Amino acid sequence: MRSMPDAATYVLPALSIGLAALVFLGPGAQRMATGVRVWGAPIAGSEALALRIEGVRRLHGADDPAALPEIEVSATSAGAPLAGWSGSTGKDGIGEALLRAGGGLKAPVVVRILRGGDALLEQEVPLSPPLPTADASALPGAADASPLPGAAQGELRLRVTVARGAMAAPFPEPVRVTVETEDGAPVPGARVEASAVGADLGGQGSGPAQITADARGAAELTIRPLAHTVELTLRAARPGSAPPGARGAGGAWEGRLPVIPGAIWLDPAGLAGERPELRLTSPAPKPHAYVSIGGAHGRLLGAVVPLAADGGGFFSGTLALPDGQPPGAAGWAVVASDPYERGAGTVAWPLSPAASPVAPRRVALLADGVPAAEARERARASRARRAGLLVLGAAGVAEMLLLALRARTARRRLAAHLAAASGGEGEDGTDGAPLSREDRGRLLATVRAEPILSVLALAALVGLSFAAVAALATFR
Repeated sequence: MRSMPDAATYVLPALSIGLAALVFLGPGAQRMATGVRVWGAPIAGSEALALRIEGVRRLHGADDPAALPEIEVSATSAGAPLAGWSGSTGKDGIGEALLRAGGGLKAPVVVRILRGGDALLEQEVPLSPPLPTADASALPGAADASPLPGAAQGELRLRVTVARGAMAAPFPEPVRVTVETEDGAPVPGARVEASAVGADLGGQGSGPAQITADARGAAELTIRPLAHTVELTLRAARPGSAPPGARGAGGAWEGRLPVIPGAIWLDPAGLAGERPELRLTSPAPKPHAYVSIGGAHGRLLGAVVPLAADGGGFFSGTLALPDGQPPGAAGWAVVASDPYERGAGTVAWPLSPAASPVAPRRVALLADGVPAAEARERARASRARRAGLLVLGAAGVAEMLLLALRARTARRRLAAHLAAASGGEGEDGTDGAPLSREDRGRLLATVRAEPILSVLALAALVGLSFAAVAALATFR
C-alpha cells in the first residue's frame, strides 16, 4: 500500500494541471466586453437631454449590438442633478433616454450609466452652442425654401421650391412654382405647363400637366417621383398670350428634383389629426426607423420606431407624439434607417408648415465606454490567469519536494539492503555473501548516483509539463 507522499506524487500533478487548465480556459479566457456608447446633439440652454444609448459587445476588435436590460441613466448639469431615466436597449442595441433639464443645460454635463449597480460609463459630454439660422450641417429636407437650381430661359423667371425640402420615391410631395418678371414682379394668372421624366404629375403619369398661378403668381403641383433621378421641365406664359412653350413667348425652367435615395417618408397627413403622430413608410424592407425630434433648441426627443409590412408593398410604423403635440419648440423629425444618422437616406422632415428654418444636426458620439469595458475585461482575465499560474508554480515546487523526499527514502532503503547483501545482516537475520571493500564501495556509489539522476530528470519533466500548460494558456 502506498504512503501518502507516494500517492500525492502521482495525484498532485494531475489535479494541479487540471485546475490550472480550467482556470485558463474558463475565468482566464477573455470574454466579450460589454459597454455603452452615448449619442446625441445636446445644445446649451436646452431643457431636455435626449440621449441615444448604444449597447455594444466587443471581442477581439469585433463589435456586436448588446440588448442591455434594466440600465439606469443619470446626469448632472453644472453640478445639479437631472431627473434620471431607466429602461433597456432593444435587440439592435439601441435605447432612447430622455432627461429633463428645467433650468437649461449648462456645462459641465456628466452622464453616468449603471447596470445592476456596476458603472458602464461615467463621462462628461460636450454641449454645442445654439444652432445658427443657416446651419452648415443642415440635413436634406429641413424645409429649405431656397429655389432649386436649374437652367432658365425666356422673359419670365420661374422659381421652383419643394414644400418640405426633400422628396422620397414613390411618395407624393407638393412642388411650388412662382412666376415672376425679370424685375421680380409676380405674374398673376400665369399658365404653367409641367412635364417630368421619372415621375407622375398629379396622377397624369409622365405626361404634361397644366396649372395656373394665383394672384401672387404662385402655383402648386403634386409630384410623385418614380425614380431617384427626376428631371422636371416647366414652361410659363402670361395669361392671354401664346400657349406655354411657344417660340419666343414666356419662360422655361429645367432641373432635377431633390429625391433622396433610401429615404423613409413621413406622411404629413398624420400630423394634421387631433392626435398628431409620425407615420413613417419605407419603400425597402427595414426593421427600424430611428427618429430624432428637435429644432432650434437641439434634440428634444428620440425614438426607435419598428417597421412592419403594411400589405401595400411598403414597411410602415407610427410614433405617437407626447401629449399629442410636438414637444416644446420642436419643428423637425430627423428620420434615418441607421442609429448614427449617417446614411445617405437621412432626412429632416418638418413637423409643421411654419417650421423654423433651423435644421437639426445629426447625432454625434458624445461618450464611449467600450474601451474602458475592454480594459476591465482584460484586467479580470489577467487576475484569473495569475491565479492559475500561481497554482502551477506552487504545485511544481511541491512536486519537486515530494520527489526529492521519495528519492531520499528510496536511497536509504536501497543502501541498507545492499549493505546487508554485501556482508551485513539481511532482513531475515541471515548473513549475506561477503564482498570486498572495494566492490562494496563501487556498488554503493552507483546506488547513490542513480536515484539523484532519476530525481533530476523526473523533476525536469514535471517542470516542463507545467511550463507547457502555462505557455499554451497564453494563446487564448
